[in-house]
Amino acid sequence: MKRLWIIVLLSIVFVGILSFPRLFLLSRVEEELQAELAAALGTEQLELALRAPWGWELVLGHIPGLSLAARNAVLEGVEAAAVHLKAEEILFQPWTLFSRGELVLSGISQLTGFLVITEQALNEVFWREVDPSRQLWLEVSPEGLALVGTVNIWNAEVSLRILSQVVVEGGALRFVVKDVAVQEARIPPLLLEAFGESYNFSLDVGELPLGVEMQGVELLDHEIKIRIGGQQ
Repeated sequence: MKRLWIIVLLSIVFVGILSFPRLFLLSRVEEELQAELAAALGTEQLELALRAPWGWELVLGHIPGLSLAARNAVLEGVEAAAVHLKAEEILFQPWTLFSRGELVLSGISQLTGFLVITEQALNEVFWREVDPSRQLWLEVSPEGLALVGTVNIWNAEVSLRILSQVVVEGGALRFVVKDVAVQEARIPPLLLEAFGESYNFSLDVGELPLGVEMQGVELLDHEIKIRIGGQQ
C-alpha cells in the first residue's frame, strides 16, 4: 500500500513538472506578445493564441505556432477593419523574458495572413491627404479602384471617373490609372498619363509588426483585401 502511494505521489509530481511551463509560462509569453502586437497595430481588439503543446518549447525559446485576429487596427493613420495572421516556428530569447520581462523575437519561419481596408477608410485617408473639399471619392469593386466626383475644368463643373488598378510597390499600395472618363467621354490614351500624374494617390501603412510585408492585393466590393506574409 505504501509503495502504491509513493507511485501516485511521484506521478503527481511528474505531471506537475510537465504541466508547469504550459500553465504558467505560456500565459506570460502570450500576454507579453499580445500587448506588443496590440500596441504595434494600434488596437485593443486583438485575440492571440499560441500553439505550444507541452509548454517546454517555451523554456527553449521556441513557439511552434501562433494565430492572431485583430479588428479596427490603425496603421500609419489608416484604419484596417480586420487583420489576420498566422506564424510558424517563432524563436525568441528566453532569458531576456525571464530576467527583464521583455519578449525579443529572433526568428520566424513563416508568416501568412491578410488585412482588410474598407472603402470608407480609404476615403478618409484620401480626403485628409488629397481632397479636403470632398468633391471626389473612391469606390472599390472587383473591376478596380474608381475615383469619381466633379472637378472644375475651364470654369465648368464636369463629372469625372478615373479607374485604377492597385499594385503593391515598395511596401505601399499604388494606384495606376487605366481608364479615365470625363462627362462619360473616354480620354485618349495619350492623356491618361497626364491625368494619372494629376490624381496620383498611394497608400502606405507603415512598418507592419513581426517583419510582415504586403505581398498582393485583391479588390472586393467596397473593400481591399491585402495579402501579407514574410519571414525573419
